[in-house]
Amino acid sequence: MQTSQIAIEITRMSLNRRITVFVIFLTILAIGMIAVSRMPLEKYPKGREGHYMRIRTGWSSGVAQESMEKIGLPMEEELSTVRGIESINTRSSQTSSEVSLRFKRDTDMDVAYREVRDRMERASLRFPEGVDDYRIYKYGGTSSSVCRMSVRYTDDTDLYNNVEKHIVRPLQRIDGVADVNVRIYRKEIQIEVDKDRAEAYGLSINRLSQRLRGDNFTLSSGTVIDGGKKYLLKSTSTFHSMQDLGNIPLSDSVYLRDVATIKYEVDDTYQRTERWNKMRSARVEVVKESEANTVEVGKKVAAAIDEIRGNPQLAQYELYLYQNYGDIIQRQLNSLTNNGVYGAIMAGIVLFFFLRQFRLTLIIALGIPLCLFISMTVMFFAGDTLNMTSILGLVICVGLLVDNSVVVAENIHRHYQSGLSRKEACLKGVGEIGLAVTTATLTTIIVFLPSLLVGGEMRFMLYQLALPVVSALLASLGMAIIFIPLCVYLTVSSVRHKESNSRKGILNSINKGILSFKKFLLFLYNCTFELFNKLYNKALKYYLNRRLDLAFILIVLLSATYFYGFKKVDVVGYRDDDRDEFHMRVRFPDHFTVADKNAYFQQVENIVETNKLQFGISSYRVEFDKHTHGEFEANYSDEGGTENIPKDEVPDRLYKMFPEIPGVRVYYSGMDTGGEKRNDQKSRHHIKLVGDDPRQLEEVGEMLKPAFAELPGVLSVEDKDSDEAPNEMALMVDRDRASSIGVSPEAVAGVVSSALRGRSLADFSGNGRQIPVRMRFSEEDRAELDDINNYRVRSDDGRYSSIGALTKPAMLRSESSINRSDKKISYYISMKLESGQESDARRAIYEAQRNIDLPEGVSFSEMKVTFDDDEISTSLIAMGLSIVFIYMLIAFLFESVLMPLSIILTIPLAAIGSIWLHFSTGTGIDDMGIVGGILLMGVVVNNGIVLVDYANRLRSGGMERNEALLTAAFHRFRPIVMTAFTTIFGMIPLTLASSSDMGRSFESFGYMIIGGMTTATFFTLLAVPVFYTLIDDAQKAIQNILASVLDRSPKASEVK
Repeated sequence: MQTSQIAIEITRMSLNRRITVFVIFLTILAIGMIAVSRMPLEKYPKGREGHYMRIRTGWSSGVAQESMEKIGLPMEEELSTVRGIESINTRSSQTSSEVSLRFKRDTDMDVAYREVRDRMERASLRFPEGVDDYRIYKYGGTSSSVCRMSVRYTDDTDLYNNVEKHIVRPLQRIDGVADVNVRIYRKEIQIEVDKDRAEAYGLSINRLSQRLRGDNFTLSSGTVIDGGKKYLLKSTSTFHSMQDLGNIPLSDSVYLRDVATIKYEVDDTYQRTERWNKMRSARVEVVKESEANTVEVGKKVAAAIDEIRGNPQLAQYELYLYQNYGDIIQRQLNSLTNNGVYGAIMAGIVLFFFLRQFRLTLIIALGIPLCLFISMTVMFFAGDTLNMTSILGLVICVGLLVDNSVVVAENIHRHYQSGLSRKEACLKGVGEIGLAVTTATLTTIIVFLPSLLVGGEMRFMLYQLALPVVSALLASLGMAIIFIPLCVYLTVSSVRHKESNSRKGILNSINKGILSFKKFLLFLYNCTFELFNKLYNKALKYYLNRRLDLAFILIVLLSATYFYGFKKVDVVGYRDDDRDEFHMRVRFPDHFTVADKNAYFQQVENIVETNKLQFGISSYRVEFDKHTHGEFEANYSDEGGTENIPKDEVPDRLYKMFPEIPGVRVYYSGMDTGGEKRNDQKSRHHIKLVGDDPRQLEEVGEMLKPAFAELPGVLSVEDKDSDEAPNEMALMVDRDRASSIGVSPEAVAGVVSSALRGRSLADFSGNGRQIPVRMRFSEEDRAELDDINNYRVRSDDGRYSSIGALTKPAMLRSESSINRSDKKISYYISMKLESGQESDARRAIYEAQRNIDLPEGVSFSEMKVTFDDDEISTSLIAMGLSIVFIYMLIAFLFESVLMPLSIILTIPLAAIGSIWLHFSTGTGIDDMGIVGGILLMGVVVNNGIVLVDYANRLRSGGMERNEALLTAAFHRFRPIVMTAFTTIFGMIPLTLASSSDMGRSFESFGYMIIGGMTTATFFTLLAVPVFYTLIDDAQKAIQNILASVLDRSPKASEVK
């Protein structure tokens, strides 16, 4: 009663100090509008992204094993000592090594970044010569990429320098931009030595490289004082033209031009073709800093690109910004917000149908934006952002915010209609319902308390939802006690007066129309809900006398739900996030020339061009080079396709349309996020093999691929770019012979490396820019094995010996890439699953894995899932704790230990609707569905609280128990149904919205709320009163037993 008295006093204050309340209202409105306008937009809340780092070091060794041993392992060993690492993955290829670090959620990423940089400085001391500078990418997944653009051109003469100077550098200067990646290989000065001429002059490539390195330098030599002034002294000897390079003297009569050809072009190793929408192009990608706001950075980059387009130096190029993640996030958040608005409108229509009073409906509906303004003000001062999770929390509240106001307003209006004055109706209406609405609000809020006691993704999700939901619900409680009574007090008399005038006769045709519409709604209400109310009351009267019959029916329904419905519904451990692009890899036979590959991709481009409107493809890219693989990428348009084909089906259809040419294989690979593969995507599945021998792993993996590719539901298996034939030639050094003449294996490797791969010299200064210089043998002198055998290596005593005399060639098979997961060598088999058959495909894959006998040293390793079995267990613990907390809260406020059980028992009744709605729609319960289930537990008990509280009041007034329950059920029918329908209808737009518009699907979340509220409301008016009587009888029985025991004790002692 104390809670109700406090509510009455607050309401009395609002009625007596109307100006004060009005000023508070304006203040909230003003601060809320300012907060909303200044809150930054992000797709995800802080902490969800940014717990990743990727460190990449480029080195064109040409051998993955060597790259792993000399680059990957030193990086892994040093980086594994960084604190807070959850997993570490290392990948080495023929051109680079990279380490991907995934950190625990509570890790300070600034400290982690400093530690990573320190460890990389240590690791770089162990790197071989010619390694590129390492790069640290402080981000995770595709969300770090802000913008992608293509630079289309017809002449690539000075492409790299123009892009670097006029596009990359201006973009790098933008605040919030971490890096700008360019898919253009830089031209370099190539000094190709003629081996025969050099040897004729007694010159080796090692001596030449030493000579040139010492002839091109700028070196600080200290300071010098001249004329009383101190000057910095530099010794410099640099080249400024290609002619200067050619005129370098190697001896008295020999110059560099006599033994070498000097070129300025891209290394033939990197020559490739890239086309965007059939035009030659180069890709530029802008990456944001980890803490930068994607939307703001996207706007700045788009504005900068518009300005760059006006640069006359770039007149020959066409710049096309084809992907701006800032705009995508803005669109998705707007879509989520719009669905919330649609839900609010639907909730308002429901209110008007039940209340049939425009002013009262408007008063309650206007409480929604007011509460949301209060919530966003709290979020603003807490440093939160408007992101997908926080907006979802606000959208959830749309249907819940009116609940308290509806119950209070309806109760006030009922008392006013019974003859009380406006003020007495307001005070009595709030006093009767104050405890119930307070308890109902707190039970919804308390479900977020377990988020502080559990860990993992579930804690993060609940924690992020807690602030907007809790603040909005507390605001709705204050709204119901302060603003609603005042607004009803100010408007209710005019409503009555207006209705009385209407009875006398309305001359105005508009008023007649409104009155007729209200009469129609009243007739419709009487034919439906009023009739249902009477039928419910009759059914309740029946079951109050046949309580075990109802209990048996509910037990049967719950058993069928659990043992059949729940078993048929998948609890999925992935997020079906929507993507804006898809990728396919094409594997060509070895005999395919660049012209053959070009002809193949021209066919692909024609197919896509013909069907792009149908598939909703806005742009597409092809890329290939002289190696055996190529790549196709397509981006979806915002408008979608003409035939409304779901995005996840577009790659499947296009895949089947690719040209079928013998030897050419196409693999749909989707899009990985970060360096660690996880089974988080609905349409993709990974299998991981672990072992000690990378060659054995690859052999086993390649052997298993055809078996998995034939499984039902598997569309394709992603290929690893490796040839079946040997692809590595090893020169096996005869150590005994080499040692006898004073030649070390390292000297042999150095000569071969310098001749084939080349040696980097000091950069060339030309026209204000630094151009890399590389020296190696000419192509004619490094094309055949015999050429390599004729290379000469110098011994310790100054004599020369040929490579062929010291080595023996051997053909080996080498991996194109080597992966290590948590310091174990791993091999992934990645599969694209056919749309609609993902569950069957996964079952077939798991069954196949159980029936496969792997060779010794190789085993399957469990793939990590962001929302795995541990997360599901954590979610169940959170649900259990929520039930306990709800029970304790109701027991505390109602001063009863057993009575709250009659309300708590409505929670499993809500599960009936949630499970069967998932079952009937074929939808799996995902992470958002579990969050919806936890939130549902705090909502469904509200109706029971309102009902039991009113029944207790009637019984305390002297009414018999069954009569009190029947009266409470009859009078509380309308507010209970009204609040349930506002919640259900407010959730419908979000549930039915397209996942492509909002970035992910909220079907499971919506089904959980809608189904649970439907069955909980349906059974509350029957089950709660019946449970109430059963528990009341049990409570009386216990009291009688205790009383009898206590009464006998004294008598027994007296007899003795």
